[in-house]
Amino acid sequence: MTRPLIATPRRLPGALAGILRAKYDVREPDGETVICLSEFAAIAEGASVVFATAFDEMDAAFIRALPASVKLVASIGVGVDHIDLAAARRRGIMVSNTPEVTTPCLADAAMGLVIAACRRFREGLAIAETGEGRGMLTPDSWGLRVSGRTLGIVGMGNVGRAVAKRASAFDMEIIYTTPHPSVEIDREFSAHAVSLDELLRTADIVTLHCPLKEETRHLIDAEALAKMKPTAVLINISRGPVVDEEALIEALRSRRLFAAGLDVYETEPGPIRKELRSLPNVFCLPHIASATIESRRDMALRLLANIDAFFETGAPLDRAD
Repeated sequence: MTRPLIATPRRLPGALAGILRAKYDVREPDGETVICLSEFAAIAEGASVVFATAFDEMDAAFIRALPASVKLVASIGVGVDHIDLAAARRRGIMVSNTPEVTTPCLADAAMGLVIAACRRFREGLAIAETGEGRGMLTPDSWGLRVSGRTLGIVGMGNVGRAVAKRASAFDMEIIYTTPHPSVEIDREFSAHAVSLDELLRTADIVTLHCPLKEETRHLIDAEALAKMKPTAVLINISRGPVVDEEALIEALRSRRLFAAGLDVYETEPGPIRKELRSLPNVFCLPHIASATIESRRDMALRLLANIDAFFETGAPLDRAD
Protein backbone atom coordinates (compact mmCIF):
# COMPACT_ATOMS: atom_id res chain seq x y z
CA MET A 1 0.00 0.00 0.00
CA THR A 2 1.27 3.46 -0.90
CA ARG A 3 2.23 5.50 2.16
CA PRO A 4 1.23 9.19 2.50
CA LEU A 5 3.83 11.65 1.25
CA ILE A 6 5.36 14.56 3.22
CA ALA A 7 7.46 17.21 1.46
CA THR A 8 10.03 19.45 3.14
CA PRO A 9 11.92 22.48 1.78
CA ARG A 10 15.05 21.56 3.75
CA ARG A 11 17.02 18.46 4.65
CA LEU A 12 15.72 17.05 7.92
CA PRO A 13 17.93 16.25 10.93
CA GLY A 14 18.55 12.51 11.17
CA ALA A 15 16.41 11.89 14.25
CA LEU A 16 13.41 13.82 12.95
CA ALA A 17 13.73 12.25 9.51
CA GLY A 18 13.76 8.81 11.15
CA ILE A 19 10.59 9.54 13.14
CA LEU A 20 8.70 10.68 10.05
CA ARG A 21 10.01 7.98 7.71
CA ALA A 22 8.87 5.27 10.11
CA LYS A 23 5.30 6.01 9.00
CA TYR A 24 5.45 8.20 5.91
CA ASP A 25 7.35 8.76 2.71
CA VAL A 26 9.44 11.95 2.97
CA ARG A 27 10.64 13.91 -0.04
CA GLU A 28 13.53 16.33 0.57
CA PRO A 29 15.63 18.62 -1.65
CA ASP A 30 18.97 17.37 -2.94
CA GLY A 31 20.80 20.22 -1.19
CA GLU A 32 20.32 21.63 2.30
CA THR A 33 17.38 23.81 1.23
CA VAL A 34 15.29 24.39 -1.89
CA ILE A 35 16.66 26.81 -4.46
CA CYS A 36 13.40 28.28 -5.78
CA LEU A 37 9.61 27.98 -5.62
CA SER A 38 9.36 25.95 -8.80
CA GLU A 39 11.84 23.43 -7.38
CA PHE A 40 9.79 22.98 -4.23
CA ALA A 41 6.52 22.80 -6.16
CA ALA A 42 8.01 19.81 -7.99
CA ILE A 43 9.16 18.22 -4.71
CA ALA A 44 5.72 18.75 -3.15
CA GLU A 45 3.74 17.34 -6.09
CA GLY A 46 1.49 14.61 -4.72
CA ALA A 47 2.29 15.42 -1.05
CA SER A 48 -0.56 16.01 1.38
CA VAL A 49 1.65 17.62 4.05
CA VAL A 50 4.45 20.17 3.89
CA PHE A 51 6.87 20.35 6.82
CA ALA A 52 8.12 23.77 7.96
CA THR A 53 10.47 25.30 10.51
CA ALA A 54 10.59 28.88 11.78
CA PHE A 55 13.37 29.54 9.24
CA ASP A 56 11.23 28.57 6.24
CA GLU A 57 9.53 31.74 4.99
CA MET A 58 6.23 30.66 3.46
CA ASP A 59 4.76 33.88 2.11
CA ALA A 60 1.77 34.26 -0.22
CA ALA A 61 3.87 33.44 -3.29
CA PHE A 62 5.12 30.25 -1.65
CA ILE A 63 1.59 29.21 -0.69
CA ARG A 64 0.29 29.93 -4.20
CA ALA A 65 3.03 27.75 -5.70
CA LEU A 66 2.05 24.69 -3.67
CA PRO A 67 0.37 21.91 -5.66
CA ALA A 68 -3.32 21.19 -5.10
CA SER A 69 -2.44 17.98 -3.22
CA VAL A 70 -1.13 19.93 -0.19
CA LYS A 71 -3.71 20.26 2.58
CA LEU A 72 -1.55 20.85 5.67
CA VAL A 73 1.55 22.87 6.51
CA ALA A 74 2.92 21.21 9.66
CA SER A 75 5.26 23.66 11.38
CA ILE A 76 7.61 22.68 14.19
CA GLY A 77 7.72 25.43 16.83
CA VAL A 78 5.23 27.74 18.51
CA GLY A 79 5.26 30.82 16.27
CA VAL A 80 3.69 30.80 12.81
CA ASP A 81 4.57 34.34 11.72
CA HIS A 82 6.76 32.81 8.99
CA ILE A 83 3.63 31.47 7.27
CA ASP A 84 1.06 33.63 5.45
CA LEU A 85 -2.00 32.26 7.22
CA ALA A 86 -4.45 34.29 5.13
CA ALA A 87 -2.96 32.90 1.92
CA ALA A 88 -3.16 29.38 3.37
CA ARG A 89 -6.84 29.87 4.25
CA ARG A 90 -7.59 31.06 0.73
CA ARG A 91 -6.09 27.82 -0.61
CA GLY A 92 -7.92 25.70 1.98
CA ILE A 93 -4.62 24.65 3.56
CA MET A 94 -4.53 24.03 7.31
CA VAL A 95 -1.54 25.09 9.43
CA SER A 96 -0.39 23.39 12.62
CA ASN A 97 2.29 24.21 15.18
CA THR A 98 3.74 22.58 18.30
CA PRO A 99 2.66 24.72 21.28
CA GLU A 100 3.18 24.15 25.00
CA VAL A 101 5.93 21.53 24.77
CA THR A 102 8.66 24.18 24.79
CA THR A 103 7.14 26.24 27.61
CA PRO A 104 9.42 25.12 30.50
CA CYS A 105 12.61 25.62 28.50
CA LEU A 106 11.49 29.02 27.17
CA ALA A 107 10.68 30.18 30.68
CA ASP A 108 14.03 28.89 31.98
CA ALA A 109 15.83 30.83 29.24
CA ALA A 110 13.89 33.99 30.03
CA MET A 111 14.89 33.83 33.68
CA GLY A 112 18.47 33.08 32.68
CA LEU A 113 18.51 36.25 30.57
CA VAL A 114 16.98 38.23 33.44
CA ILE A 115 19.83 37.18 35.73
CA ALA A 116 22.55 37.59 33.08
CA ALA A 117 21.39 41.07 32.06
CA CYS A 118 20.77 42.38 35.57
CA ARG A 119 24.04 41.05 36.95
CA ARG A 120 26.07 42.18 33.90
CA PHE A 121 27.38 38.70 33.18
CA ARG A 122 28.42 39.75 29.66
CA GLU A 123 30.95 42.20 31.09
CA GLY A 124 31.97 39.73 33.77
CA LEU A 125 32.69 37.05 31.18
CA ALA A 126 34.80 39.48 29.16
CA ILE A 127 36.91 40.23 32.26
CA ALA A 128 37.21 36.53 33.13
CA GLU A 129 38.51 35.79 29.63
CA THR A 130 41.48 38.09 30.32
CA GLY A 131 42.52 35.73 33.09
CA GLU A 132 41.81 38.16 35.92
CA GLY A 133 40.61 36.43 39.04
CA ARG A 134 38.60 39.39 40.26
CA GLY A 135 36.90 42.26 38.50
CA MET A 136 33.94 44.66 38.47
CA LEU A 137 34.84 45.90 41.92
CA THR A 138 33.96 49.58 41.46
CA PRO A 139 30.42 50.98 41.85
CA ASP A 140 30.15 51.96 38.18
CA SER A 141 30.49 48.28 37.19
CA TRP A 142 28.05 46.76 39.65
CA GLY A 143 24.90 44.98 38.54
CA LEU A 144 21.35 44.89 39.87
CA ARG A 145 19.86 42.48 42.39
CA VAL A 146 17.13 40.37 40.78
CA SER A 147 15.17 39.32 43.86
CA GLY A 148 12.50 41.71 45.07
CA ARG A 149 12.25 43.67 41.80
CA THR A 150 9.06 44.33 39.83
CA LEU A 151 8.70 42.10 36.78
CA GLY A 152 6.44 43.27 33.95
CA ILE A 153 5.27 40.43 31.70
CA VAL A 154 3.94 41.39 28.27
CA GLY A 155 1.77 38.45 27.21
CA MET A 156 0.42 36.15 29.91
CA GLY A 157 0.03 32.97 27.90
CA ASN A 158 1.68 29.65 28.70
CA VAL A 159 5.22 31.04 28.67
CA GLY A 160 4.33 34.25 30.49
CA ARG A 161 2.72 32.23 33.27
CA ALA A 162 5.69 29.88 33.50
CA VAL A 163 7.99 32.91 33.85
CA ALA A 164 5.72 34.32 36.56
CA LYS A 165 5.93 31.01 38.45
CA ARG A 166 9.73 31.12 38.36
CA ALA A 167 9.84 34.82 39.23
CA SER A 168 7.75 34.22 42.34
CA ALA A 169 10.65 32.16 43.73
CA PHE A 170 12.72 35.35 43.49
CA ASP A 171 10.15 37.26 45.58
CA MET A 172 9.41 39.48 42.59
CA GLU A 173 6.31 41.62 42.34
CA ILE A 174 4.55 40.61 39.14
CA ILE A 175 2.51 42.88 36.90
CA TYR A 176 1.33 41.90 33.45
CA THR A 177 -0.58 42.98 30.38
CA THR A 178 -2.68 40.62 28.31
CA PRO A 179 -5.82 40.80 26.17
CA HIS A 180 -7.55 38.48 28.66
CA PRO A 181 -6.64 39.24 32.30
CA SER A 182 -8.29 37.06 34.92
CA VAL A 183 -8.78 36.76 38.64
CA GLU A 184 -7.30 33.25 38.41
CA ILE A 185 -4.00 34.60 37.06
CA ASP A 186 -3.90 37.29 39.74
CA ARG A 187 -4.56 34.77 42.48
CA GLU A 188 -2.14 32.10 41.24
CA PHE A 189 0.85 34.44 40.87
CA SER A 190 -0.07 37.23 43.30
CA ALA A 191 -0.03 39.40 40.19
CA HIS A 192 -2.20 42.17 38.81
CA ALA A 193 -3.01 43.30 35.29
CA VAL A 194 -2.10 46.81 34.15
CA SER A 195 -1.99 48.73 30.89
CA LEU A 196 1.13 48.48 28.74
CA ASP A 197 1.86 52.12 29.51
CA GLU A 198 1.75 51.54 33.28
CA LEU A 199 3.80 48.35 32.95
CA LEU A 200 6.57 50.14 31.05
CA ARG A 201 6.68 52.99 33.56
CA THR A 202 6.56 50.74 36.64
CA ALA A 203 8.50 47.56 35.92
CA ASP A 204 12.17 47.11 36.76
CA ILE A 205 12.34 44.24 34.27
CA VAL A 206 10.13 43.94 31.18
CA THR A 207 9.95 40.51 29.54
CA LEU A 208 8.19 39.95 26.21
CA HIS A 209 6.08 36.86 25.50
CA CYS A 210 3.66 38.00 22.80
CA PRO A 211 3.20 36.63 19.27
CA LEU A 212 4.33 38.66 16.28
CA LYS A 213 1.31 40.30 14.63
CA GLU A 214 0.82 43.61 12.89
CA GLU A 215 -0.29 45.17 16.18
CA THR A 216 2.79 43.87 18.05
CA ARG A 217 5.40 44.74 15.40
CA HIS A 218 7.67 47.37 17.02
CA LEU A 219 5.46 47.26 20.10
CA ILE A 220 8.60 48.32 21.96
CA ASP A 221 9.71 51.36 19.98
CA ALA A 222 11.50 54.58 20.89
CA GLU A 223 8.39 55.96 22.59
CA ALA A 224 7.91 52.81 24.66
CA LEU A 225 11.58 52.67 25.65
CA ALA A 226 11.46 56.32 26.74
CA LYS A 227 8.76 55.40 29.27
CA MET A 228 10.94 52.79 30.96
CA LYS A 229 13.15 53.52 33.95
CA PRO A 230 16.83 54.20 33.21
CA THR A 231 17.55 51.28 35.57
CA ALA A 232 15.17 48.97 33.70
CA VAL A 233 16.08 45.78 31.83
CA LEU A 234 14.36 44.49 28.68
CA ILE A 235 14.14 40.76 27.90
CA ASN A 236 12.90 39.39 24.57
CA ILE A 237 12.45 35.70 23.75
CA SER A 238 9.26 36.18 21.69
CA ARG A 239 10.02 37.46 18.17
CA GLY A 240 12.68 39.94 17.10
CA PRO A 241 10.43 42.47 15.28
CA VAL A 242 8.39 43.03 18.45
CA VAL A 243 11.29 45.37 19.33
CA ASP A 244 12.54 48.27 17.22
CA GLU A 245 16.22 47.32 17.44
CA GLU A 246 17.55 50.67 16.22
CA ALA A 247 15.65 52.41 19.01
CA LEU A 248 16.85 49.80 21.51
CA ILE A 249 20.48 50.26 20.43
CA GLU A 250 20.20 54.00 20.96
CA ALA A 251 18.58 53.58 24.40
CA LEU A 252 21.28 51.13 25.51
CA ARG A 253 24.14 53.15 24.05
CA SER A 254 22.99 56.34 25.77
CA ARG A 255 22.35 54.45 29.03
CA ARG A 256 18.66 55.42 29.02
CA LEU A 257 18.15 51.71 29.61
CA PHE A 258 20.30 49.66 31.96
CA ALA A 259 20.55 46.44 29.97
CA ALA A 260 18.85 43.96 27.65
CA GLY A 261 18.79 40.18 27.31
CA LEU A 262 17.85 38.90 23.85
CA ASP A 263 17.35 35.54 22.18
CA VAL A 264 15.53 36.79 19.05
CA TYR A 265 16.38 39.54 16.58
CA GLU A 266 14.74 41.80 14.05
CA THR A 267 17.29 40.81 11.40
CA GLU A 268 16.65 37.05 11.56
CA PRO A 269 17.37 34.84 9.70
CA GLY A 270 20.29 37.17 8.93
CA PRO A 271 23.09 37.96 11.40
CA ILE A 272 22.63 39.90 14.61
CA ARG A 273 23.37 43.59 14.15
CA LYS A 274 26.99 44.32 15.07
CA GLU A 275 25.90 47.54 16.82
CA LEU A 276 23.71 45.44 19.09
CA ARG A 277 25.99 42.52 19.90
CA SER A 278 28.97 44.81 20.53
CA LEU A 279 27.23 46.72 23.32
CA PRO A 280 28.53 45.64 26.74
CA ASN A 281 25.09 45.96 28.35
CA VAL A 282 23.42 43.45 26.02
CA PHE A 283 23.45 39.71 26.71
CA CYS A 284 22.77 37.92 23.41
CA LEU A 285 21.78 34.32 22.83
CA PRO A 286 21.53 32.88 19.27
CA HIS A 287 17.82 31.94 19.31
CA ILE A 288 18.32 28.91 21.55
CA ALA A 289 15.60 29.36 24.18
CA SER A 290 13.94 26.11 23.11
CA ALA A 291 17.15 24.32 22.12
CA THR A 292 17.22 21.55 24.70
CA ILE A 293 17.18 17.80 24.21
CA GLU A 294 13.79 17.62 25.92
CA SER A 295 12.15 20.41 23.91
CA ARG A 296 13.43 19.18 20.55
CA ARG A 297 12.26 15.64 21.31
CA ASP A 298 8.83 16.80 22.43
CA MET A 299 8.49 19.14 19.43
CA ALA A 300 9.21 16.27 17.06
CA LEU A 301 6.68 14.02 18.80
CA ARG A 302 4.03 16.78 18.75
CA LEU A 303 4.72 17.37 15.06
CA LEU A 304 4.21 13.66 14.40
CA ALA A 305 1.00 13.66 16.46
CA ASN A 306 -0.36 16.53 14.36
CA ILE A 307 0.45 14.75 11.12
CA ASP A 308 -0.99 11.47 12.40
CA ALA A 309 -4.20 13.23 13.46
CA PHE A 310 -4.46 14.91 10.06
CA PHE A 311 -4.27 11.62 8.19
CA GLU A 312 -6.58 9.86 10.65
CA THR A 313 -9.25 12.54 11.17
CA GLY A 314 -8.68 15.17 8.50
CA ALA A 315 -7.33 17.82 10.89
CA PRO A 316 -4.23 18.25 13.10
CA LEU A 317 -4.46 18.43 16.88
CA ASP A 318 -2.96 21.95 17.00
CA ARG A 319 -4.63 24.29 14.53
CA ALA A 320 -2.66 27.55 14.21
CA ASP A 321 -4.70 28.98 11.34
